[in-house]
Amino acid sequence: MIANSLKMRGRFERRMLLLQWLAALLLLLLFIRLADLQWLQHEGLLLQAEQNRINVVPILPTRGEIVDRHGQGLAVNHVSYRLTLIPERSENISAVLTQVQQLMHWPDKRLKRLQKQLAHSRRDRPILLADKLEWNEIAQVAARLHQLPGIDVQAGTHRFYPYGALSSHLIGYLSLARNEDLQHGVLPSEKVGRRGVERTFESTLHGLPGSQYEEVDAHGRRISAFKRVPPQMGKRLQLSLDIGLQQVASEALGERTGAVVVLDVNNGEVLALLSKPGFEPNRFITGLETEQWQSWINDSQHPLINRAIQAVYPPASTFKLLVGLAGLAKQSPLIHQATQCLGYVKLGDRKLRCWKRRGHRRVDLHKALVESCDVYFYELGDQLGMAAISDTARQWGFGETTNIGIGPEATGSIPRTNGGRRWFRGETMITAIGQGTVTASPLQMARFTAAIANGGALLRPHLLAGQTPEITRQIDVLPENINIIRKAMRDVVVSVHGTAHRAMAKLAWTSAGKTGTAQVVTEAQDEDKLPKGMQKKQLKRHRDHAWFVGYAPYEKPRIAFAIFVEHGGHGGSAAAPVAAALVRYLAKQEKVAAKTGQGS
Repeated sequence: MIANSLKMRGRFERRMLLLQWLAALLLLLLFIRLADLQWLQHEGLLLQAEQNRINVVPILPTRGEIVDRHGQGLAVNHVSYRLTLIPERSENISAVLTQVQQLMHWPDKRLKRLQKQLAHSRRDRPILLADKLEWNEIAQVAARLHQLPGIDVQAGTHRFYPYGALSSHLIGYLSLARNEDLQHGVLPSEKVGRRGVERTFESTLHGLPGSQYEEVDAHGRRISAFKRVPPQMGKRLQLSLDIGLQQVASEALGERTGAVVVLDVNNGEVLALLSKPGFEPNRFITGLETEQWQSWINDSQHPLINRAIQAVYPPASTFKLLVGLAGLAKQSPLIHQATQCLGYVKLGDRKLRCWKRRGHRRVDLHKALVESCDVYFYELGDQLGMAAISDTARQWGFGETTNIGIGPEATGSIPRTNGGRRWFRGETMITAIGQGTVTASPLQMARFTAAIANGGALLRPHLLAGQTPEITRQIDVLPENINIIRKAMRDVVVSVHGTAHRAMAKLAWTSAGKTGTAQVVTEAQDEDKLPKGMQKKQLKRHRDHAWFVGYAPYEKPRIAFAIFVEHGGHGGSAAAPVAAALVRYLAKQEKVAAKTGQGS
């Protein structure tokens, strides 16, 4: 019996010992857990606890302004108010939106659009309900914020484009962030550059958002704000553009469709880049209506196309400058000779006609450029062959983008001769006068002309004032060959027989240039295809395109320009007067600057 008692006692003691060890282990685990919570996870848990009562509200940065070379505002910021909603702060979003709708007098259509937007948005991010508001429009909501959980009124700025359509293709516009923008950290209520300079320099102009720390109650209502990290404003961008020159170009074009490009021949700065018609970029700020977008899309004049860089056209007789350079480089026999222009060249049983029906009689290279004789260049092109013309064109920058940086940019078309295709004589001869398959943009033509003016430096056009010039290619061309072309361009203006004499001769700055008239209805017999009772001149879409390219001053070139008037008629009468207006403006500005001692 005593043995049994001892045995039971031993079993009890072992159980007690096991229990003690188990209790000690549990206490140790509890101590470790407490230590983990108190020391190792202290900061994280404290932050979680704080986040239960603290909201971080982003503060949008003010976008950097865009100004022209003289400091004139091209994209500026106006003080305004915006209305936002953070969905997670509102228990009944539908009721809150209905109240806001009544206070703001919104139509039901707008309310439905906002509800659809909210359904595809994050609940913790502010959603823009309205922007660009005056205080009298938002005052009723601001006074009732305590009754509208999740709603906030923020003072800020909105983008405004003072020159509207005049600079729309160059400057671009803003619109609300899209899904792809959100993936890069952009807030849903932020505006992002979509075209032109606004898009190209988005990272420079955008700035960095700030934040405001707010204490809220259990319903998400703001109790107080206790910390603010200010946003960083975007950088101010000064362009090389002269908005006054752009205005002169627009006034000279009038209601006609076309493009004007003016470059600094020494550094590639863009002084004017106009495409008409333009569009109103301010319409994008508050959200473009579908009706407005459709009207632009369906407009026969295509106002959304930047004709200066996106559209390409046959360069017509302006291309004769290039063919002349090719002939000089290849020492073609006709370069040192003359030919007879009877008004046409026979090619088999066909006649390739000159624009001057009765002919130019005896012509050499100089006279052929000054009076724009087609027959001479038919024969010169025939001697050179397509390969020589194509190679020279590519050397001078045709068939490639200029890399101006506000694309998309068209490359134009230069015949390729390395594909084994046989080129017929007629195709080569037509190409030599800038017709057929060869096309170029106004910007390409301006860059080409600038390279003639500066001695063969093919510059990359750039938009920022003071930017270091970038030479894309230094063309291997003899100075005497360029001088031959320059002298002919000068006589296009000063000679009484020159095709631009009437428009350009009497200017303060001496100028040089070349006209071009690109045929749309190419042959006389095509007129028979027009509707009965209607002549070619009565149908705008059948009128010729007008070109004029050139530079000034002639003695010491500073600017190069390309003017294109779509269906404008003849280059000398339609495009050259636009160039004359530009030169007059710049000469007058230089004179004013000299009198005031400001320099040019």
